Amino acid sequence: MKKPVSKIFIVMAFLLALNSVPVVGQGAAEITYGKGFRNDQNGWIYVHIEGGAKKRGEQLGYLLAAEIDDYFKLLKAKIEGEKNEHSWADYRKASEDFIIPNMEKEREYLDELKGIITGLTKAGISSYDLTDIITLNAGMEIDTYYDSLPDTSGTKRNLVPRGLSTKRERTRCSAFIATGSATKSGKIVIAHNTWDAYVVAQRSNIILDIKPSRGARILMQEGGPGYIHSGTDVAITSYGLMITETTIAGVKGFDTGGIPEFIRMRKATQYSKSIDAFYKTMFTGNNGGYPCSWLVGDTKTNEIAKIEIVYNNVAFYRSMDGYYDGENYVDDSKMIREVNDGHFRWDVSNNGLWPFSFKCANSSSSRRMRWFSMLDANKGQIEIEKAKEFLSDQIDPLTGLFTPGPNAIMSRWEIYEPLPAPEGACDGMVATSELTAQMSIWGRFDHTDGSTFTWDEFLNAHPEFAWQKPYLRALNDNPWTLFSVAPKK
Repeated sequence: MKKPVSKIFIVMAFLLALNSVPVVGQGAAEITYGKGFRNDQNGWIYVHIEGGAKKRGEQLGYLLAAEIDDYFKLLKAKIEGEKNEHSWADYRKASEDFIIPNMEKEREYLDELKGIITGLTKAGISSYDLTDIITLNAGMEIDTYYDSLPDTSGTKRNLVPRGLSTKRERTRCSAFIATGSATKSGKIVIAHNTWDAYVVAQRSNIILDIKPSRGARILMQEGGPGYIHSGTDVAITSYGLMITETTIAGVKGFDTGGIPEFIRMRKATQYSKSIDAFYKTMFTGNNGGYPCSWLVGDTKTNEIAKIEIVYNNVAFYRSMDGYYDGENYVDDSKMIREVNDGHFRWDVSNNGLWPFSFKCANSSSSRRMRWFSMLDANKGQIEIEKAKEFLSDQIDPLTGLFTPGPNAIMSRWEIYEPLPAPEGACDGMVATSELTAQMSIWGRFDHTDGSTFTWDEFLNAHPEFAWQKPYLRALNDNPWTLFSVAPKK
């Protein structure tokens, strides 16, 4: 007769299996401040803040003081290194002119930003004021404002989000959301990777767990230290929403009387209990800043949506079955006709039907075809591991070959010829309905396939990027890590 397995052995085996998966947010804190704390692991910084707005901000400012100080220094160096036509003083002036005046009714977030300055001061950093921290949060939409102005410089302006300008035009991010017959569970799966200059994106390695005194608890990737919103725009909430986006390329238009985009995004994430509520908050007061295609899922209804928001144009698609893709493209034909700068082109003789009318082979359209191919081929099988695999894909759909360049879901511009640059896909985030119910999300920092890179040889060969040397970090093989909110006491 076989000896029965002891219950203690079963429990110990379960705990050992659990410990084999890197988990952040459930262990002892390395740094604490009030009710806030931070853990550093696998390239990420997990930060928990809670309470009223001023307290939350103070915790964030204190716990990320060194990172916020570093980020300010980087952005100012970037403006100088890339010879941006606008200085940090110009960005501050823009904040004073049309960002701060349109925040007066959003006292909660104004107080949270003030709290960040208090936290910085208590951590011994007094170099920045409220206008600085607001400008930091609004930098992406101020870029949109400058890009929408008439160009008097004699050269085409390419101010793109997330870095206070760049002279090289790059598209941003890849994502999908799927539900129903598209997924293995029949429930929602969402995935996103961030594309950007590594020197900037390496500062978006913060997973922010916000437990506010009002509204939903939020677990999100913070787009940069000191942000109160997710500039990379990956978030799940205790109200059951799953949120991500990709930037819409080549659009212009800005309303200086509108509500700042970073305020609308944070408010929609914190207070929306449905897709409709999220849409309403993002649409109301739309200033056209940081134009995006939002992919949103509601775990309570299993519904997904794609919301395309640019200046004077909004498109809203929703479904209980299938998927939506994101790669800086748009579906709305009116939007394509009215606001793009030639990034999207189609053959009107073929009734303008996508993709048969396609005439423009670029990074956005190529990645879209790759998403279609992978998501259709894996219909009914999409789950966490498949999503991770998709985010590491480096097949160029135009050739069918392994080509880690701009046409791949996981781009690696550092090895791309003929235009190598220290830019590319620099992280991966995956969530499901089941994980969202547990307030958990998977993340991997740097390249999701684990490929590594060091910069000395590259920077010597490309001196136009030499200014980045003090700020640019090596790309490491970090593991996928499961983030979960702090356990209840």
